[in-house]
Amino acid sequence: MYPKLRPRFSNSPIIEYANFYDGTFVNLIKLNKPYADGIKYGVYETTKSPFCSNGMFKTYEQAKEKFELMVKNGSLISLVRERDIVNR
Repeated sequence: MYPKLRPRFSNSPIIEYANFYDGTFVNLIKLNKPYADGIKYGVYETTKSPFCSNGMFKTYEQAKEKFELMVKNGSLISLVRERDIVNR
């Protein structure tokens, strides 16, 4: 089973996003209030790729790597319609 993002992620800002033509997306999120275990970032995706999954990370570099991989995998199913950096 793929990890589900914790509720705290839903109230945190998106750093970067990629939207696909089929209506799916991948978001890189930074927590407003990090967890005590060091988790500060999350990748949330809705793509139809069987190789994509959500994830939670302690560093921006780890989250960014996962985000890029999910965008690459998602683009094998549907082309990227829009991609941007919102906050850093």
